[in-house]
Amino acid sequence: MKYIKKFNQHSLYEAYIVGTEFVKPNLSLCIEEGEVHYTQYIPTPKFLDILYSDSNGNLSYTSTVLSASDGKTPIAICIAGTEFFGENEKARWMSLKYMNYETPDTGSLLTQNMYWGNFGTDITTIDNIIITYLNGPESGYMNVDYYNNSSQSDKLPNIFNENNEWNLSVLGTINQYAMTDIDGKNKTTNIFEYAHRQQNWQTDEYIDNNTNNSSAPAACCCWRYHTLGTQQGDWYLGAAGEMCMILAKKIDINTKLALISAVYPNDCISSLADDKYWTCTEYGGQHVYSINTDTAWLGISYYSKSTYGNFNTIALLQY
Repeated sequence: MKYIKKFNQHSLYEAYIVGTEFVKPNLSLCIEEGEVHYTQYIPTPKFLDILYSDSNGNLSYTSTVLSASDGKTPIAICIAGTEFFGENEKARWMSLKYMNYETPDTGSLLTQNMYWGNFGTDITTIDNIIITYLNGPESGYMNVDYYNNSSQSDKLPNIFNENNEWNLSVLGTINQYAMTDIDGKNKTTNIFEYAHRQQNWQTDEYIDNNTNNSSAPAACCCWRYHTLGTQQGDWYLGAAGEMCMILAKKIDINTKLALISAVYPNDCISSLADDKYWTCTEYGGQHVYSINTDTAWLGISYYSKSTYGNFNTIALLQY
C-alpha cells in the first residue's frame, strides 16, 4: 500500500511529497479538503537502456532490443542514468558508431585512428587536470570486476560505492580530477575556439585530421556526428569522468552492443574495440587524458595530443 496514502490535512500531504518516503506512482486522499492527488511515475533513463528514433525523429528509450519491424532505429546506449552524476544531471549516452573524419556526419562501424589536435596549445577556457582522483596518481589502472589490478602500483579506486552510486567520497570534488570530470559538453564547445585551421569544418565533406595548434579533429567529428532524432552539435567528446563509465562497465556494454548489432547490423558496432579513446580532459598544452579499454593496460592515462596510432573517438550525448 505504499503507493496509496491518506492524510487528514493537505499540509500533511505537502510535507509527504517532499520527503524521503515519497514514491511514485502515488494516489493520495486529503480527507478534510476532499482532494485526491495522483502523481504519475515516469521512468528515467538507466544504465544499458537503448535510445531509439522513429522515422520522424521522435526519441524513446527502453531496456530491450526492439524488433526491426517496429520501425525504430537505435542511436545510443546509456552509460550513466539520469542523476547518476548528481542532481539535475542528464543521462549520458554513448554513440553506437565510431567517429570518422572521412564521414563525420554519419560515423562508421569501423575504428579509425585520429589525432586529438591542438598540439602545443593550452586551451585557456579549459582547466588543466593533472591527477586522476583526490590524492591519486597522474594515471592508473582501473579497479573493475573483470580485471585484476592487484599487481599494479598505480591502482585507481572503484567508480562505484557499495550502493552502486558514484563514489565521490573517495574520488573527490566534481570536475577537479580526471575521474570526476563530467564537463565534456562545455569543454567540447570551448575546444572549437582553437579549430580555425579548417574554416569550414562544420560543412566540409571531410574533417582535416591534423595535430597542429589550430585543428581539433576528435572534437569536430563529435560535433558533426548526428543521427535520426539528433542534430549537429548534440553530440560531444566526453570528459574523462564520463568516459570512465565505459571502462567500468565494458563487459556489460559489449554484451548489449552485440544484441543490438545482431538485429541492426548497419546501425551499431558489435563491440568496443580494445583500444584507446580520446577524452576532452586536458592535461596541458601537449597532453590530454584518454581511457584504455585493452585489458593489457586497462585504465586512464595522458598522452600527447599529437599521438595518432590506436586512438579512436566515440561520441557522447546528454538526454
